[in-house]
Amino acid sequence: MQRLLFLGDSVTDCARKRARRYQGTPTALGTGWVHHLDKSLVARYADLQCWNRGFSGCLSADLMNQPDWWPGQVDGQPETMQLTTLLIGINDIWHPFWRASAHQIDQSLASFRSVLETAQGRSERLVVCQPFALPCGEVSAPWWPLLQSLSDGQQAICGELGVHWLSVQEELFNAAQGKLTDYLSDGVHPSDLGHHWLAGRWLSFVVDQNLLD
Repeated sequence: MQRLLFLGDSVTDCARKRARRYQGTPTALGTGWVHHLDKSLVARYADLQCWNRGFSGCLSADLMNQPDWWPGQVDGQPETMQLTTLLIGINDIWHPFWRASAHQIDQSLASFRSVLETAQGRSERLVVCQPFALPCGEVSAPWWPLLQSLSDGQQAICGELGVHWLSVQEELFNAAQGKLTDYLSDGVHPSDLGHHWLAGRWLSFVVDQNLLD
């Protein structure tokens, strides 16, 4: 069986059911891009299971402190994943603005590296999705240099560690021209259209890179 894990924040969480009795059911995957992907993947691959470990509001430094952040973690024997996907970091940009606190990009990247190195030891293959936003809703001009710095840092770490980097920001800008809130309702959180777009972007990349058997 191919095991696929999706790690992240609210963009991935999407109201997923966390109780163990829901694992293996559609409600455990939420209502967003992981849910859409699961339907597409099951149609293509016979023996495959997806796990959603998105945590709403999660910062890069918070992820590994979340209960059951990795399947099997609670039982002391983490599952080995054939493909793990990480999408994290937008809250490292957003939260300091509404908290009126300083941004700590270097600390965010150190936490990102720690998550990535831990995930590498438990995964055969690893993909990092670029954190993204659109200039609407909550997102204002001061976001962009910070988000660029975070994205550049994440990409550099992925290159150093040999992790697949999935670019998203430029492609999303191009897709959403003239209809920004149709894709990201508040500049950060995808609408259903945005989730379908992200799922399609991920699937095209993974198929092109031959990351699934």
